[in-house]
Amino acid sequence: MAQRPYEQIRPAASAGRPWKTVGMCFGSLVVLAMVSLLALPAKKTSQRVAGELDLYPESGTPVALMAAPEAPEVPVTDIATVLPGPELADPAPPDFAPPHVEAAIELQKGDTVARVLARLGIEAADVAEIVAVLAARVRLDRLPIGQALIVKLRQLHEEKATVLVGLSIRPEPQRAFNVERDDDGSYSLEEEVFEVAPRLMRASGEVDGSVIGSAEAAGVPHGPLAEMLRAFSWDVNFQHDIKPGDRFDVLVERSWTSDGRPADDGRVLWAEITTGGGAETYSIYRFDPQDGEEFFYNREGESVVKALLRTPLNMSRISSRFGLRQHPVLRFTRLHAGIDFAAPPGTPILAAGSGHVIEAGRFGGYGNWVKIGHDGGLATGYAHMSRIAPGVKRSARVRQGQVIGYVGSTGLSTGPHLHFELHRGGRPIDPLTMARTAQRTRLAGKDLERFKEQIAETDRARETAAAPGGEESN
Repeated sequence: MAQRPYEQIRPAASAGRPWKTVGMCFGSLVVLAMVSLLALPAKKTSQRVAGELDLYPESGTPVALMAAPEAPEVPVTDIATVLPGPELADPAPPDFAPPHVEAAIELQKGDTVARVLARLGIEAADVAEIVAVLAARVRLDRLPIGQALIVKLRQLHEEKATVLVGLSIRPEPQRAFNVERDDDGSYSLEEEVFEVAPRLMRASGEVDGSVIGSAEAAGVPHGPLAEMLRAFSWDVNFQHDIKPGDRFDVLVERSWTSDGRPADDGRVLWAEITTGGGAETYSIYRFDPQDGEEFFYNREGESVVKALLRTPLNMSRISSRFGLRQHPVLRFTRLHAGIDFAAPPGTPILAAGSGHVIEAGRFGGYGNWVKIGHDGGLATGYAHMSRIAPGVKRSARVRQGQVIGYVGSTGLSTGPHLHFELHRGGRPIDPLTMARTAQRTRLAGKDLERFKEQIAETDRARETAAAPGGEESN
């Protein structure tokens, strides 16, 4: 059977067609790629490449250039040939706008501003600049323990570093200092001054446990509380005279900043306290006489200051009174020529009045003993001290309320206490009786007229003063 013509030429045709087909397809792809590149602006290509590249992702590893599914991936090593180099475009300044981390940090014992910033990961050069900027206006060596620093931090992925965006410090209520990082990376300081104005506050309550604890619970600041206790101490023994049901009431003038912070502890303008379960009431008014020191007077214009303090100890209790008794050590009855005040060892002992030291040292069964001479033929004695205060020696001058020693149990004593004696004309008398009848100075003339006017003004003010927290007082 004769072959057909087409069967004879088939092998030659099939040998040439595959290469021709591949060449045509490759050429078409090249043409299409060139047309696509010419159709895209150069700037747009650069923006797309740069926008799809994360040099510093969260993982810390550069991410390869993203491309369309049909296009081949560009190796990471080729990034430098695509992005403009430093000689073509300067890098933009870091962006310090929010979000950022803000925290309040308190200085601990041994802390400094520099140490705190270093612990936060701030670079040493930045720490040095921040401290230098602050030190120009703030005494950094005088910042107390507990001083608050408000810091704003941001993590820069481009530099893999923590930078301080801002720092605020308020070393005193009416002045604050704010450090900010500028766009060029340097730091600048701004001072903020707050206006201060006085405000009246009235606090009252019933004594529950102790006057100190009850007054603190009512919102009385520490400064005015100490002032009130001292003013009443000539008339009131806070351990012995206060009974259940007794009340206190106090009017305090305190300065506040315009943003609502207390600028000082304040001062007492008026106070009142009851004793003996309401049996007696004592009131005091602050007043500054023409020729004298500003202090407290009762409603009749008499100074609260007496020649002698009611008690030479704060917050003590009477454990033995003046008179005949059986001696706890010697075991026979004899005159107890003073008053015993029980108090913890080391409690400060105060001079009951101003005068000069007659005796100071060991004195038989009295142990460590101090005797002080006062005007009017009076003298006070203090026995069983653990130690005598420095500077308290024979002929030394002391002032009323000065610490002259500390409670102990030296000499013939069964426990820590103060034995307190009062002598008049060389003979012992009951200190409590003398304290009640001691003479006071009294206002007169124009001072008394001004005082009466001030009493009326203070009484009107305390009726409208706000309670702690801004509520109206009852």
